[in-house]
Parts: sequence; structure tokens; C-alpha cells
Amino acid sequence: MIGKLLAVGVILAAVGVLAYSQQDKLGFNVNPTINAVAEDLGGLKDTTVKRVSYEIDKTTDTVGDKIGDVVPSAEQLNPIPQIKDQIAIPPIKETYYGQIYEKNESEKTCKMSVPKMAKTINGVKELTHTITIQECMYEKQKPVQVSISTDPITGAQTVSVEPTPSHKIFETLQLTTTKNADNTVSIHYEDSSGKTLKVTVTLHNSEKQLFTGEFFASKFDTSVNDISASPHIIEMIVEHADYGTVNSSVYNPQGNDQSTIYGVFSQ
Repeated sequence: MIGKLLAVGVILAAVGVLAYSQQDKLGFNVNPTINAVAEDLGGLKDTTVKRVSYEIDKTTDTVGDKIGDVVPSAEQLNPIPQIKDQIAIPPIKETYYGQIYEKNESEKTCKMSVPKMAKTINGVKELTHTITIQECMYEKQKPVQVSISTDPITGAQTVSVEPTPSHKIFETLQLTTTKNADNTVSIHYEDSSGKTLKVTVTLHNSEKQLFTGEFFASKFDTSVNDISASPHIIEMIVEHADYGTVNSSVYNPQGNDQSTIYGVFSQ
């Protein structure tokens, strides 16, 4: 009996397999559940392919954008101009001291003498360097300070003039020169502190040195003869116990009608 049942089971299983394999030829669906699963798997396959394709395209676009960001510009490859713009190089500043020796009231201009700025032109050194000030507010013989700022890159210069600071004025020292009717010049030096150690005096025009002398006193007078009507300058080097080395000058320009001129002192 058991053997017959096994035989029947084997026959039914064989029929089932044959029927499934021939279902398309027979025109009916033996197992709808199996077909649904197959369709879902097919759709999943298509969806997966599309999804992968989309992710690849998206990644390509993103990488392209990043490559554009990574590629350096010409300015980044050559950062020197940017560094130059960002690093401010301070100007070179020089300070000199001078004196107003001429003033034109109608044109509101002044001319100032700055001996330490004297230049050599065509082999001849200036007696003093002259600067013309527009819209001048200074009085004649006023001591002034000149500041020159030079751009280290372009070489452009800016000149400014202002009154000599009070801490740069040596109140105990005085120098006056007086032009006399007999064509002589009297020089008077006085140091009220009494601490002058030595004074070296020179007087010259553009052609030659007219006078030189050394004095070891805090007060003295001397005269220089045969001073021509041409421009000349008197210069002093003062060795002082408190101030150290101090320079002084008096510039007498062509056609000056002032008989007495006060000197200015600077270090």
C-alpha cells in the first residue's frame, strides 16, 4: 500500500513540472505568484540600473564643479602682486631744518634756506638749498622744519613744512649777523648757559671761502671784511656740554635789505 502511494506522488510531481515548463505553450498561468515575483525582480533590475546611472551622472557633474574650483587662477599662481598690495612698505622720511629768508606778501609765497639739503649741480655745490612755499603763513627769519617722505617703490616725494618743534629750539644759543655800511659783516654769538666748549665759524659765497675761525668761549664777536654783494652763508659748528654738536647757519641772499639776520640751530 505504501509503495503505491509513493508511486502516485512521483507521478503527480512529474506532471506538475511538465505543466509549468509548458505553461506559455498551453496559454495559461500555472503559478501567478511566481510570475509576480519575476516581474518585480525585472522592474527592480531596471530601477537599479537607472538609479546607478543617475548617481554616476550626478557624481560626474559634482566632480566637474570641484575641478573648476580646484584649478588655480593666474592671480593665485602668481601671488607676488597680492603680497605687494597687502604689505605696506613705509615711506623713507628725512627731516631738515631751515629758515624763511624771503617773503612775497602780494603772492603769499616764501623762500626758505635749508643748508643740509644743498646739492651739487654741474660740479658746483649750492650755498644752500632753497624751497618755495605756496600760501606761506610764516614770517621772515622764522625757523622751520622740513619733512620729506619718499615712496621706496615709485620714488615720489612729498614735502611738508611746519614750525620747528619747541624741543628742537636751543633757547640758550643765539647767533646774529649784522651787515655794516663799510661792506663788513659783524658776527655775534652768545650762549646764556655758559656751556659752549668750541665754535667753528666759516663764511663763504659760491666762489670761495671768505672766512674761517675757531672760538673757545660762550660769547664772542668778530668781523669779516670785504664781503661782496653776492649771496653768502655763515655756518657754525657748536660743541656744547649739554647739547652735544649743534649746527647753525645764516643765509644772506642776493639783494637782501635786512641789516641783521638771526641764525637757526639744529642737530
